[in-house]
Amino acid sequence: MKSLGVPKGKVAQHRSRTVDLMETGVSPESLESAYTEPSAAAQVSTIVPQAWHRKTGPAITMIESFYHAFHGIWIGLKEERNVRIHFSLVLVVTVLGLWLKVSTQDWISLIVAMSIVVSAEFVNTSLEHLVDISSNNEYHESARYAKDTAAAAVLIASVAAAAIGMIVFVPKLLALLAH
Repeated sequence: MKSLGVPKGKVAQHRSRTVDLMETGVSPESLESAYTEPSAAAQVSTIVPQAWHRKTGPAITMIESFYHAFHGIWIGLKEERNVRIHFSLVLVVTVLGLWLKVSTQDWISLIVAMSIVVSAEFVNTSLEHLVDISSNNEYHESARYAKDTAAAAVLIASVAAAAIGMIVFVPKLLALLAH
């Protein structure tokens, strides 16, 4: 299994869980034979430099920093249900704001509120992953407290954003219904 860079008998971590090959009935040799190097055409056609894919140090350029930030957004949207929910609500609030023609001041309030909620969700997600790594997926009361308090931060930001949304939208919707 050296060609894959995976310790014999183990598969790399997936969602913070190490899978033991012996438990799954998959032999390391079958994985080794299934692995193929990417073709030269596939390697050349990529826009993202290969060195960025498994990098652990700081970004060298601003473009690389943006790449990693957008990659983080993509991971959040792909892997985390709550991130998808919050992004969907951002779309709903944006469409509603455009339809109701909210003022510039209201837009500022909505944008700040939505940004805080989405940012809190990303911080919560990253903290959950760090806690999983540091606790080796074993139960620790402190790990639970860390995850629960990070989730509480998202909840508080979401409730505040909902209140701002109601302050902005309810009077406009009531005025529409009155006509």
